[in-house]
Amino acid sequence: MARDLEVRHCRALVAVHDGGGVGAAARALGVAQSTVSETLLSLERLLGVPVTLRRAGREAMLTPAAEALLPHARSLIAASEAVMSAGARHGRASVRLGTVESISSFLLPDPLGAFRRQWPGIDVRITIGLCEDLRRRVERSELDAALTIEGANQGAPGLLSPVGLRLIVAPGHPLAGRIMTGDDLAARTLLLSDSEGSFNDLLRSWAARADGQAAFESAGSVEGVKRGVLNADAIGVLPDYAVAEDLAAGSLVALRFDQPLPAIALRLTTLAIPVTGSPLESLAARIRDALIPADD
Repeated sequence: MARDLEVRHCRALVAVHDGGGVGAAARALGVAQSTVSETLLSLERLLGVPVTLRRAGREAMLTPAAEALLPHARSLIAASEAVMSAGARHGRASVRLGTVESISSFLLPDPLGAFRRQWPGIDVRITIGLCEDLRRRVERSELDAALTIEGANQGAPGLLSPVGLRLIVAPGHPLAGRIMTGDDLAARTLLLSDSEGSFNDLLRSWAARADGQAAFESAGSVEGVKRGVLNADAIGVLPDYAVAEDLAAGSLVALRFDQPLPAIALRLTTLAIPVTGSPLESLAARIRDALIPADD
């Protein structure tokens, strides 16, 4: 298979030039700096010549060879956008959104319903996967956006809103009603919906810092976590939007802990910042609104 120049290479090149460095390019494209750096390295391997000059204590700058590519890169971006626009005119336009199972099942239905009423001509195609894989698919232009659960790091691009985390048990669990400490995690099983991914890594790091010697198991889905909690002695770990109705009904109980649970947030990853007024920007806004309590 031929190794061709890709639109993502061109977008990264133009963003570095227009922004004056990799950091500004990452903010403009709505991705991590490492993503821009990896894209530029991919371009260097493709071309066989350096693309950036790295300067100690200063932002990287484009090499003369890369500067010479800019007019062609801009032309390729414009051609790609023209093709997408033509396709939208002659067919039903779509937004390809990748996300995790908990978001798709418990958070997206209401925002998607409102979005479809506002944009009846736009199809939203949902892909379920692990956070890291979904972000890679955005980088390869296989998805328009990825909505994932991440650590709530300050300054991370694309963060939409903080999300609460819950440790849940059955109402009759011996830990229900107590304030837990790290010692209470010893010999306990923490039940997660996935066996790997960013969320899993975050919980393992937190449990280690809390001095808990918990075992981790995967239930395969959010509903699997809930069933496992009700039928065993396990402690489930889920975002609060996935258990809000269960907690309100009293079918599950949220444990209290003597130290903060991991800070998490939803992150929207796109190749470029969604254009104001566009379907993707509108969908992101509706999801953000869905995370804000009605009395706020």
